[in-house]
Amino acid sequence: MDDMLVTRSNSAQITAFKQEMMKMFEMTDLGEMSYFLGMEVRQTQNEVFICQKKYLKEILRRFNMDECKSVSTPIGHKEKLQKEDGLAPADERVYRSLIGCLMYLTATRPDIMFPVSVLSRFLNCASELHMVAAKRVLRYLRGTLSYGIKFCRVQEFKLQGYSDSDWAGSMDDMKSTSGYCFTFGSACFSWCSKK
Repeated sequence: MDDMLVTRSNSAQITAFKQEMMKMFEMTDLGEMSYFLGMEVRQTQNEVFICQKKYLKEILRRFNMDECKSVSTPIGHKEKLQKEDGLAPADERVYRSLIGCLMYLTATRPDIMFPVSVLSRFLNCASELHMVAAKRVLRYLRGTLSYGIKFCRVQEFKLQGYSDSDWAGSMDDMKSTSGYCFTFGSACFSWCSKK
């Protein structure tokens, strides 16, 4: 194993665990986590902020969108995508790569979950219109580079859930896309969007 995270609310137990593990294995304590699996982690006394700013900059550079003009929403309000739109096919390899990158970004960006879910339906039949929609997500991300998830210390933990559906929004099969997110305290801890 290359990397291991040790978490616990009791620091004495963490210290005891580390000492025990160092007796059995050759290990190096790198201290508090700051970067893990492409995610940046900033910790203070009362909050933890997780984002993927560095990874996002790499994606923008990779798809030549690092100097693009930003937009305020990741997908057009009334935009309806379908398999057979009559436009020229997009480069399938590039489109799949872009959607894969965006899927990994949803780990810290629940705000792009719905458009990425919709765009992933067209991996085998992507047209130029689908590529334009995917690049719109990148333009949105360009304007929101520093977004992420912030977990703050709160006085009262309150579980809240939100859900929505587009009711037969798919032009191809008239199926609905539904989504949800749950918060507990200060930030989302679970979210999903699926057809």
